[in-house]
Amino acid sequence: MDIKDRLLMFVNALDIKRSEFANTIEVTSGNLSDWLNRKKTSKPSATAMARINERYGLNLNWLLTGKGGMFVLDSDGNLYGDGHKKNIEEMTGNNSVYKHKLNPFDSRVITLPIYGEIAAGTPMNGYDDAPSKYIEIPKAYLSDQENKYIALKVNGNSMSPKIMHGDVVVIKESIDIPSLNGKISACQTPEGVTLKKLQFDKEKKRVILKPLNPDFDVIIIEDFELETFRILGEMVFLFRVI
Repeated sequence: MDIKDRLLMFVNALDIKRSEFANTIEVTSGNLSDWLNRKKTSKPSATAMARINERYGLNLNWLLTGKGGMFVLDSDGNLYGDGHKKNIEEMTGNNSVYKHKLNPFDSRVITLPIYGEIAAGTPMNGYDDAPSKYIEIPKAYLSDQENKYIALKVNGNSMSPKIMHGDVVVIKESIDIPSLNGKISACQTPEGVTLKKLQFDKEKKRVILKPLNPDFDVIIIEDFELETFRILGEMVFLFRVI
């Protein structure tokens, strides 16, 4: 794996259009295509790499050598509880981390309680009002009031490989189903709480909860079942213990 491979991996991890990425770092789409094309010798300049680092948090040491994490360390926080403290790394969300970028001069952090588990598979009742662990993240990640966010630990593999068993997801409160169409969301079904990609079928007035792992079943909430269905909110951040 070389710079081209790692840069392609990074762009794919951002889950945004390549034209948007190129525009943000002030290069042409043609420049970006050349960087990613194995038949071309073109590589990003030092200036371009600095812009990617500044605007998207790319770890340049990882890009050049493959060592360390994909994102810079100031995207990290801490997970602690039961007397232990571990480092965590922000992996991805619904692009929210890139909309609310950490100011390098703002070192303030906030502590969110982890209210139990959320199923990535068969819905389960893992939500708990008495948290035993907490996650500490940069305050600049949050776009509004802290009480709009909760953290839950993922239990299961229905959302792998993007979301793995043991990851911690941060959910921003939202109850508007149409606005969450196509987004990974925490949902309360009659069977329990689950994390799925939500799709709203406007014509049939039903909700489809899709796993990312094709080995798991799709959950369909018909219109007559919506009274017992509740949205907790959108997944805005995903943290993984490192």
